[in-house]
Amino acid sequence: MASAAACPVVGTTNSTLPPSHPDIDLSKPGQTCPVVGAKSDHHHNLHQHPSVPLPKDHPDASHADAQKCPVLSKTVSQPKSQAMDDEICPVVGTATTVLPPDHPSTAKASPGDVCPVTKATVGHHKDKVSQHPSVDAAEAGAVCPVTGQKGERH
Repeated sequence: MASAAACPVVGTTNSTLPPSHPDIDLSKPGQTCPVVGAKSDHHHNLHQHPSVPLPKDHPDASHADAQKCPVLSKTVSQPKSQAMDDEICPVVGTATTVLPPDHPSTAKASPGDVCPVTKATVGHHKDKVSQHPSVDAAEAGAVCPVTGQKGERH
């Protein structure tokens, strides 16, 4: 079984769009996701989750919640996911709670500030994400011991 590549922006290894995701033809380049702002050019490994009809009286009837998915629940409890500090995000599914090393500090951001890359709001993620330690001292080509991602010098 091939290992899933971690997204360099949000850290997720999930390649399935949530059931509530708007229909999008991923074979067409140049599209922008209306939910998180991701470009279709960079997401050739994605596929749409099958429809999950919920009863009208269900608390989450307006959208399917990734936390309710039995597959993702099992994924998050796996030792590898625990080591990656994965949690379930209702938008993207499993995602790391550690911001990428080159992410700007959110310490002085206001709750209404929006990430220009993922469209996530600072207030929604307060006390749920942490800054990655600096990797400035890492050698070129160093490999992350957690995700296995190889570092690059720009």
